[in-house]
Amino acid sequence: MNRRDFLKLAGAAGAGLVVGGLGGYILSAPRKQQSQTPTGSGLSLKALWIYVGPVEDYGWTRAHHDGHMKARSKLGWLESSYIETVSEDKAYDVIKAQLDAEGYDAVFATSYGYMDALKRLATEYPDVKFYHCSGPWEEFRDLPNVSTYFAEFYQLYYLNGLAAAGATETCNLGYIPAFLIPEVVRHINAYVIGAVEGAKVLGKCGDGRNIRVLVTPPLNSWFAPDKARDAARLLVETYDVDVIAYTEDTTAVLETAESYWDQGVKVYSFSHYTDMYAYFKSQGKTLRSHLTGQISDWGPIYIDLLVRQAAGVYEKIDIWARLGDYTPIRWAKSPGESLAGSPEGAVYLAPLNTEAIPAKMLEHIKLRYEQMKELLFEPFTGPIRGYSIDAQGRPQEDSKLKVREGERLGRNPLWVMDWLHENAETL
Repeated sequence: MNRRDFLKLAGAAGAGLVVGGLGGYILSAPRKQQSQTPTGSGLSLKALWIYVGPVEDYGWTRAHHDGHMKARSKLGWLESSYIETVSEDKAYDVIKAQLDAEGYDAVFATSYGYMDALKRLATEYPDVKFYHCSGPWEEFRDLPNVSTYFAEFYQLYYLNGLAAAGATETCNLGYIPAFLIPEVVRHINAYVIGAVEGAKVLGKCGDGRNIRVLVTPPLNSWFAPDKARDAARLLVETYDVDVIAYTEDTTAVLETAESYWDQGVKVYSFSHYTDMYAYFKSQGKTLRSHLTGQISDWGPIYIDLLVRQAAGVYEKIDIWARLGDYTPIRWAKSPGESLAGSPEGAVYLAPLNTEAIPAKMLEHIKLRYEQMKELLFEPFTGPIRGYSIDAQGRPQEDSKLKVREGERLGRNPLWVMDWLHENAETL
């Protein structure tokens, strides 16, 4: 991103203060908001959010920012600020400068790559509570003032795979990864597992045997809209892909899929982190390419963590929010009563495209959605075959059994996943 585009995006987020000596990072003015929380509660806290991308990406950073704003609107005693587009190699200097200047009680670091910075800072500022998003808690085992949190998507990617199987006409699906770290790899595999199962349910694509998920080389950036567009075009025009999932922080892939409809070619894609269908609808455009998608609401997580700390009952914690978490009632509903496709909890499905997804598959998606809320079903249940890969996706072995018959993978093997499903092909 060039400086002009950065300043344009930063300006769109609202006027702020320039952090001196740190390359022109924009700090929002600390402030409190009107709240539903009684102001006489006696609670107070000053917190800083660090974003890896621009607030206006309408993806990962926007989702965190929306959650931050939800917390600020509900907690009248909260004073908070944020800095956007902080590169991971500059995080230590940026956060340290703000701690020294402003004396924050809490810091929320919203990118996996901020891990090393937080390790250093946590030892230097033992009275500050640090919250790291998406990093493994084991990395901070010996740091009592660091907690970890994540809104996990693998269950939703599995449901996306079911939807993709319902919509595809070519049996060729695509995935565009930012990186091939374990987090992204498990999401790819969940997507493949859902696609294979969905095709089997519908009796198409050789009962799932002929499903191909083409995985492009990693973009090596979370925010790379131009590269993401190029990767989407490659999948459609070279490999006859008609449904594309992705891990990239913008609307670029979804917009590219929509552009093919203007040429008479049906290509589908997904919301990612935020409800992109609703966003485009608010701009006067109804997307034909939108199938469903994975959405995170970080608000309940942020409120939970902030209230614990402000109330003096902080404890080191690792939150891994999945379907059903932060919902008033977690218990499974019938498919007919399911809220799949509507906001619910910390993670949920974007609206379902009822024209592109067959009725039989819609019912199956809702059944699985409800079952996963109570862990009555989990996508990573064997037998599953796959092959190990390196960081660029290159196969390191032939396909072999990775999950035994009846075995269900738990958190630890999911967190370090370094193999791809046998129906996934890297380009």
